[in-house]
Amino acid sequence: MRRYKIKQIDAFTDRPFGGNPAGVVTSAEGLTDKEMQSIANEMNLSETAFILNSDIADFRIRWFTPKKEVLFCGHATVASLHALAEEGKRGMENDGEFSFKVETMIGVITVDVIKSNGKIQIILHSPKITLLREDVDKAALLEALKIKEEELDHSYPVMREKNLDYLYVPVNGLEALKNLDYDYSNLDKFCAKYNFPGVCVFTKETFDDDSQIHSRFFAPLYGVREDPVTGSAQGPLGVYFIINGIIEFTGNEINIKSEQGDIMGRPGRLIINLRKDEYGNFSSKLISSAITVIDGEIYLP
Repeated sequence: MRRYKIKQIDAFTDRPFGGNPAGVVTSAEGLTDKEMQSIANEMNLSETAFILNSDIADFRIRWFTPKKEVLFCGHATVASLHALAEEGKRGMENDGEFSFKVETMIGVITVDVIKSNGKIQIILHSPKITLLREDVDKAALLEALKIKEEELDHSYPVMREKNLDYLYVPVNGLEALKNLDYDYSNLDKFCAKYNFPGVCVFTKETFDDDSQIHSRFFAPLYGVREDPVTGSAQGPLGVYFIINGIIEFTGNEINIKSEQGDIMGRPGRLIINLRKDEYGNFSSKLISSAITVIDGEIYLP
């Protein structure tokens, strides 16, 4: 009988049962693809992360939904680094500031960790962000989301982030976002037609006075009806707010507080740090924390 240490960690929150839960196997060497998929299915969370050795980076992470492997997952990356820091692995036995190169299916990404006095802060460098206006069948989108034409915020465009193929849809306020109860089958067909793994629906109205964004995220192609807090969607969402003039950007750097998960009863919070280079290109970092809620072992034959 083989045993693998596994944790369930709530990411993008500092308290249990908030944010987005992820499974993390901190030492996944020896697991087959089929076993990883089976473990993810058993955990039945939006994603479970598997940390492996790498020949080109400090380590490698793979992410699986209960249905399939995904290219990138922000919250399960935050959870993974929290687990490694908590266990004192990868050189993090003591307090300090650490930076890691992580091999993923979309390339090598950077994640920083600050460990101090029992607290762990994770800084996730988002992958490259490229947002483009997207011309979709608006009637089909409205039908799939089960929202009315007037609930869309027509002041701003529907856009696609072309590296992850997420669709970004602005709506008029929290009430429209709260009332959204989409048709899973229709949205699944809509996403398949346009190759959208995920749809981010958002508003500039927020629960907290010091926040600037509230969003919901649906990923039927990945078998996820709704994701509580979607790290991979947050960097592009911050850039969306800047390039469309919703938030004024002066200088070379800005912090944006983003919310997600409240409508599901799992409030999550994070800071989107955006920087612009001399060529006008944006890069982002997600600054957040996480908390372990389950720590155990999984048994395999």
